[in-house]
Amino acid sequence: MSFNGSIVDATIADLSQALCHGKLTSVELVAKYLHRISAYDCRTTTLNSIPLINENVFEEAAAADDRRAAGQAHGPLEGLPFTVKDSYKVRGMTVASGSEAFENLVANEDAFTVRALRDAGAVLMGRTNMCPMAYGGMLRGVYGRAESPYNKDYLAAAFGSGSSNGSGVSVAASFAAFGMGEETVSSGRSPASNNALVAYTPSRGLISIRGNWPLYPTCDVVVPHTRSMGDMFVLMDVLTRQDPETVGDFWRDQPFLQLPASSGSDISKSSITTKDPGCLNGKRIAVPQIYIKQQDGGPLISQAIEPLWHQAQADLEAAGATVEIIPDLPVLRIYEQMLRKPESDDTSSSLPYLPNDWNSTERGLLIAHAWEDFLQNNHDPHIQSLTQVDPTKIFPHLPRDNPQVKFTEPANAVHWAKLADYVANRPPASRPGKSAIYDVPHLERAVRALEQIRIRFFEDWMSVHNYDLVAFPAAGDVARADADIDDKSAQHAWTDGVKYSHGNRALRHLGIPNVTVPMGILADLRMPMGLTLLGRAYHDHDLLQAGYAYEQQSKRRAMPPLTPALPSDVIPTDRQVLSKARPNLTITRCNTSSGQDGNLFASIEGSLSAVAGPGEAFKPILEIYIDGELVPPSSTTIQPLTIGDGDSYVSNFVCEHPTLRPPIPDDRNRVVGKIARDSTTVVILARNGQDGRPSGYVKLLH
Repeated sequence: MSFNGSIVDATIADLSQALCHGKLTSVELVAKYLHRISAYDCRTTTLNSIPLINENVFEEAAAADDRRAAGQAHGPLEGLPFTVKDSYKVRGMTVASGSEAFENLVANEDAFTVRALRDAGAVLMGRTNMCPMAYGGMLRGVYGRAESPYNKDYLAAAFGSGSSNGSGVSVAASFAAFGMGEETVSSGRSPASNNALVAYTPSRGLISIRGNWPLYPTCDVVVPHTRSMGDMFVLMDVLTRQDPETVGDFWRDQPFLQLPASSGSDISKSSITTKDPGCLNGKRIAVPQIYIKQQDGGPLISQAIEPLWHQAQADLEAAGATVEIIPDLPVLRIYEQMLRKPESDDTSSSLPYLPNDWNSTERGLLIAHAWEDFLQNNHDPHIQSLTQVDPTKIFPHLPRDNPQVKFTEPANAVHWAKLADYVANRPPASRPGKSAIYDVPHLERAVRALEQIRIRFFEDWMSVHNYDLVAFPAAGDVARADADIDDKSAQHAWTDGVKYSHGNRALRHLGIPNVTVPMGILADLRMPMGLTLLGRAYHDHDLLQAGYAYEQQSKRRAMPPLTPALPSDVIPTDRQVLSKARPNLTITRCNTSSGQDGNLFASIEGSLSAVAGPGEAFKPILEIYIDGELVPPSSTTIQPLTIGDGDSYVSNFVCEHPTLRPPIPDDRNRVVGKIARDSTTVVILARNGQDGRPSGYVKLLH
């Protein structure tokens, strides 16, 4: 898609070029995204994808602008806003992971990926919505859930595993340049599919996950969300840098086996200079029949999938690939059989069976150790252990007849009430410098089995049959938005083929990397569907190249109809160079009080200061927005003052303006936490004349 001069669906390259050429500043870009968030995330469509705004975002953006003006830009993401899932640590912000129990837990540091992005110049917009502790997909957490920007009647992600729903929606609706999700089953690829995004699920250890809340440590990976493969390549050059610390990153830290690659050395080659749109030429792609047409005993496949698949097949073949339809994916069938079959008593058996009752261990003891480690490593003096947490608030207790849990598998339930007991008196770790998690019984056997299952039944199978990739639609259908309250919708939402993305738990449990790329729009639902490509572990560069080649051939991303462009989204093309430095913007009062007709009255006071050169005048310009609406200049009074020898200036200002009270959500959408949707958002831009770079301020008034 060519650049149309708007931030809506703009690529990282588009935005970077606009910043480099002075068409806008990072402060202005942040303000434009905040206007979209006010309009669509908090009002009108109330998507609720970013419940927590980073109130220091303008400081980060201003620092990026100053570096750029001084010729000291940090990196390829300088000044570009992004979002992170609520499971990522961001120093000084809460890290609740969607759970009421951890609503006030404050992160002591940035997660590795957050630090890497910031070091490359990226600017954090805020934290995105998710279900409690990433357990499930669209179950409402402490901040609720995100809604679809494509069709309000359908879910933004799979109900059973789509916890990065806020990340997906925030990127699809152009509330940021890109977003950072996370995946345990299909929590990253499902939101990508439902929001016409690109998602990359890496091989184990290729991107450090240190500083993220875990769920199932053997499965968890970082999953970036972008609107194009080109954007994903830019992120890979940043995210795949070496992380020398391993504590808190299960696969890089575990002592049982050496991963084939412990850093991003493979995919760091995937810089924007090495994209190859012709890389699918001559490739052989296996496609499981069970995922493209309804089969007896197979997952649900809606009729709307078939035409999209035929289109995708034609695109793959037009790119030079040979597509071979196969009955199913053997590794998935074997994985499911092994989960159901007890550990073999035959010591001569060479099959890599998982230990007895391993499913229960992963949902109890292993989680407890992982969460205890996370809390202890975070060093929040108020919450240092699971034993200090009310277990009833970690995850909502729902009666068994509630539609949200009525059709779930009881065997997959986490041992919520027992987690604290598992670690209440845990002994010191047996390995110096390592966590006690590695002393969990049979963990070594499980780790080795998971690796061997993938190698023997997926990678060796690909080699025997000379397959380069596996491809299939990301899911069989999209669930309805009322699956949380309607039994019929819930039953459909929890059907195989709908509850998770295809591949279910196996892909993450076995560490099979994949990339999901937009495949088109389902004709009956008007919802997006993605195409998922699987590749060999630690051949991620080839996988990303294949995703890029398919995208270039197909170009099936469609922008969401519920979040169209705003007048403020336009990037000016012909303005003068902003030569004057930013003024200092100080806010001394920003609040609301009850006004007439039950609405609110906003009161804002502050000052602007600047140093002017010889013969220069100080021309303060203020733009004040409340919930995305520009306050008329008549509501603001600016009083200029002169200090010292005449080269230092200060102007005080006062703004008084009526505004609507935030809508009161209904019982279904009411949340425990304080979120942007339920707040009044004040955004201020200040500059010294039309040719001055702006300073910014944002405040959420609850």
